[in-house]
Amino acid sequence: MTKSRNEIVTAMARAERQFPGYEVDACYPVCWPVYAARLTLTVLAEHEVSTVARYILRLVGSEPRQPAELGRLLGLPEKFLAGATAELLGGELAAQRPDLYLEITRKGREVLANGGRSWSPRREYMQVPFDPLTRQLLDIDTTGLLYSDKVQKDGLFALPAGDKPRLSEFHIEAIRHYAHAEEGIKPEEITEIAEFHSQDARLRYREDVMVIRLVASGSDQPTLAAFRGREYLKEESIALQRLGDSGATVVPEEYWDNSGESWRLSGSATSHERSILSAIRDSDFAVSAADHVIAGTLASQYETLKTPEQYQDRLVHSRAQAKKAELESLRAEKEQQLKELTGDALRLIKTEEHRPLLLQAVDSAQFELTLVSAWIGRDAFDAELQRKLVQAMERGVQVRIAWGLGTERGPEAERNRTKGNDVLNELRRKISDRTKDRLVVKRTETHEKFIICDDRFCVWGSFNWLSYRGGLDRGYRRETSSYSERPDDIAIWKDQADSLFA
Repeated sequence: MTKSRNEIVTAMARAERQFPGYEVDACYPVCWPVYAARLTLTVLAEHEVSTVARYILRLVGSEPRQPAELGRLLGLPEKFLAGATAELLGGELAAQRPDLYLEITRKGREVLANGGRSWSPRREYMQVPFDPLTRQLLDIDTTGLLYSDKVQKDGLFALPAGDKPRLSEFHIEAIRHYAHAEEGIKPEEITEIAEFHSQDARLRYREDVMVIRLVASGSDQPTLAAFRGREYLKEESIALQRLGDSGATVVPEEYWDNSGESWRLSGSATSHERSILSAIRDSDFAVSAADHVIAGTLASQYETLKTPEQYQDRLVHSRAQAKKAELESLRAEKEQQLKELTGDALRLIKTEEHRPLLLQAVDSAQFELTLVSAWIGRDAFDAELQRKLVQAMERGVQVRIAWGLGTERGPEAERNRTKGNDVLNELRRKISDRTKDRLVVKRTETHEKFIICDDRFCVWGSFNWLSYRGGLDRGYRRETSSYSERPDDIAIWKDQADSLFA
């Protein structure tokens, strides 16, 4: 049940997004209890009467007839009619009077009206997975569940099992839904759950669930959340929290004080990365501030010292230069640490690096390019970018653009909407009919800013990709983003993008 680093980091990152204002305190895999319950079902199976039986049914449907008369009308010897007659009598589609005349029954008329098809009940058995914590049927394959002896033998942590299911907790619609995955039983044929005994439920465990323990700032009461990969299991999380609040043991002993080795390795690595990124960002801003000080005192270093103010400027200038050199050294040291820690797969992007990276993503994308920007403006969404996007679509790339903050409400909504739509319409006019389906635009009230290039890299941060160029000019402002080539980061942002475009 060992989870890869990517699985753990992905689940923790998703939990942080799912619970804003909370910090991840621990992450650990669990064996989730499941009862494999054996049900006895009543199933109505469809049957079709034979051709000869159907002809006989039509004849006796008009008036009762003797077998010999039926043979003459059908041109068949009486002995050939024996099997078909027995079929009708056995299925209660026809009845034989004491004078041997055959007459059609009510059921026979229904079958005849239905083209010779009939239904008969039979008993079938089905094994279904029941979650004792959520009290619901699970949509999983029971063959993949762990047996209790396997859990105990390998020393895996298992959550306490709840009570066995009761007959009243099985709902026919849920059983029919589960039957879609079963072979041999059609969901529409199931009419009732005929029988279930609690002794027919055997305890098993699923091993695909991880539990994240989160703590809100200023609170010592943990919140527990269950995840399967990036998928947040809402019902399971509610049941897990209820179980923990009742005093049950839902956290392995090694995680009670965060001393678990596997947690410390994975969790501290993630927080360490964030700490280094933050240090790089802070030192970068501090270098910029030192540059402003140096620029403001630059003139005095070329003048002869005549006043105390000039002397003070020279002193400030000298100190600012020394401080800048110290900050640049610290920044370089942190960048090297991050490079060694992540294999250069994660780094910080400065303001002026965004535009070249955007053009690189458009030029190099092979199958899908996602661009999410709060706003769209002509300065950034210029002819160069439009031309490159058209070329990307011509070579088969699916381009997805999400934007629209402040286009639905507020005093500037109409102006923002018009400005973005005008530029997008320019792009649409340049796209050929053959490739127009490769552009997907979603206008939504999002303040997010990120891009994803295939499965190769993603970038997220504060930079508005489609409204700001980030040039080193008078309009320059400091914006930073995180660049990652790691599959788990890309998967997280693809998941976020899919929710935007849903």
